[in-house]
Amino acid sequence: MIRRRASILCVPGVAIIEVVLCAAVTLIAPCSLPAQQFDGPAAARVLQQTFVDVIAAAEDSVVSIARVKRPKPSLTSTQLDPFGFPRNPTRDLSDPENIQFVPSEFGSGVVIVPDDGKREPVILTNYHVVKGGPPVGHIGEPTEYVLYVRFSDRRAYQASILAADPRSDLAVLQIDLNSLGIEAKQLQALKMGDASGLRKGQIVLALGNPYAIAREGSASASWGMVSNIARRPAPVSARSEPDRRTDETIHHYGTLIQVDTRLNLGTSGGALLNLKGELIGVTTALAALEGYETSVGYAIPLDAAMRRVIGSLVRGHEVEYGFLGVVPRTAFLRDLQNRPDNVEQASAARIESVMHNSPASDGGLRQGDIILEVNGTPVFDHFDLMREVGGLGPGAVAHLWIWREQDESTHEQTKTAKLGKWPAVNESEIIATNSRHPAWRGIWIDYPTGRERFTDQYSYLRAVAIAKVESGSVAAAAGLRPNEFIRQVNQTPVSNPAGFYQAVDGLSGEVTLQIDDGRGNIRRVVVGR
Repeated sequence: MIRRRASILCVPGVAIIEVVLCAAVTLIAPCSLPAQQFDGPAAARVLQQTFVDVIAAAEDSVVSIARVKRPKPSLTSTQLDPFGFPRNPTRDLSDPENIQFVPSEFGSGVVIVPDDGKREPVILTNYHVVKGGPPVGHIGEPTEYVLYVRFSDRRAYQASILAADPRSDLAVLQIDLNSLGIEAKQLQALKMGDASGLRKGQIVLALGNPYAIAREGSASASWGMVSNIARRPAPVSARSEPDRRTDETIHHYGTLIQVDTRLNLGTSGGALLNLKGELIGVTTALAALEGYETSVGYAIPLDAAMRRVIGSLVRGHEVEYGFLGVVPRTAFLRDLQNRPDNVEQASAARIESVMHNSPASDGGLRQGDIILEVNGTPVFDHFDLMREVGGLGPGAVAHLWIWREQDESTHEQTKTAKLGKWPAVNESEIIATNSRHPAWRGIWIDYPTGRERFTDQYSYLRAVAIAKVESGSVAAAAGLRPNEFIRQVNQTPVSNPAGFYQAVDGLSGEVTLQIDDGRGNIRRVVVGR
C-alpha cells in the first residue's frame, strides 16, 4: 500500500533554523556536515540569495487583477478607463493617479503558456477573483464587472475570461495581444512544475497582491513551508442543500496544499513556487474560515488532475469531471465481519448503491463493495473516492481495488470502469468560449449526466443528452428539444459524445434518431440536412 508520510530531518546539536537552512540549500539532499562545521550565516546568505533569485525570475509573471463594477454598462471599452470608469482622454495608463486607485475587489494572476506550446500566453487565476467579468469577445458589452490586469512594469490592460470553472475555482484570462500591439514574447510565463511529489516541510515562496498593495504591478513575496497536503477547506454553510452543492468545489474533497505563510485577502490567484522557481500551486484566500484568512494559507496544487483542468481552460473548454455512478459513504474496516488482514488502512469507501447502466454497474461493482484504491491511490473515505474519480475526467479508465465481504472465495478484487461525466450543478457560472464538439445540424451534445437538469434523478441512460437546440435549425424543425436524449443514430446505439460524433460522421441527407424524453417515452425523429 502507498501511504503518505511526512519527511523528517533530524540533526542533533544543530539549531532548528540551521536545519531549515541546510535543507533549503541542498534542496533535496540531507545535511551531512557535523554540527561544529555548520556555517549558519553562510547558509543563510545562500538561502537569501536563492529567494532573491527565484523572486526576481518569477515576479514579472505575476500580475495584479482589479475587478471593478461597471458604472455605466452602455459605454464601450474605448470610453472606459482601465478600471471601468468613464475615460479621461488626458490620463495616461502609467499616470500615478491611476496606480494609486484602490479597487474594492482585487486579486492576483499568473502568466502561463499552455503545455502544448501552440497558444499565446494566458493568465491563470481563481474563478472567484474574476467572477462576473466579460468572456472573450464581450469586452465593452454590459457585463457586471470590468477586469483589469497590471504587470510589474506597470503596463495595464483590460482582460476577458477565456474559460472559468467554479468547481475548481480556476479561470484563465486572455488579453487581446494583437489589438494592443503586444508580442507574445513580451509576456514572461512561469514554468509549470509538478506538485504531486510535495511533502510536509518543503520550503515554498508565494507571490501575490495582498490587500491590493501590489496594485501597481509589483508582486509582494512571502515564504514558508508546506504544512500539509490533500487538505479540505472549511465546510460550506448554506440555507439549503441545493445552495450547498452549488458552492462546493472539488477542493472540498481534499486537494489543497496547506502552507504556513500568510495568504491574505488579494493573494487569491497568486503563485506558489518551489525553490527551483517552478509554479507548483495557485494560492487562494477563499478556502480559509471567514474572518480568519490570516490563520492558514492554501494553494491549489498543480498536480495531474489540476493540470488536466488547466488544459481544458486554456482551450476555452468546459472542465469535465469523472463520474462513477455510486452513492458512497465512509466505512471503518474494523467493523467488517471479514476484515482484510493485509490492508494497512483503517477506513475506506463503501458503496451504498449503484446506479443502473452507470460506469460502476458496467464495471461489475455492487452495493456493499469496499473501495480501497483508485488507480493505485489509497481511498480512506468517500471524499477521497469523489476526488480521485472526479480528477480523472470522463472517458478515463479507473482501476478499482475493492474488498467484497459477500464473496468468500475472492474477497480482494480489481474492477475496471470507464467513467462518465459528473453532473454540473452550477452550470450558469461555467464559462466556456470554445466548444469541444461542433454543433450537428443545430444541436449540441453532452453526456447523459453532464447537467443535473437533464434528469430529475441521477439515472444513467445509455444515450447522449441534447444540451441546446439552435433556433431555426433543421433539428428544431424536426421537433428536437433540450434535455431530451438520443439513444440511436440510424439504429447505431450511442452513449457518449465521442460515440455520437463517430456515428454521424460522414452522414448526409436524412438521419433517423431514436429519442428518449427522459421518462421512458421513445419516439423516432427524422432530421433533414
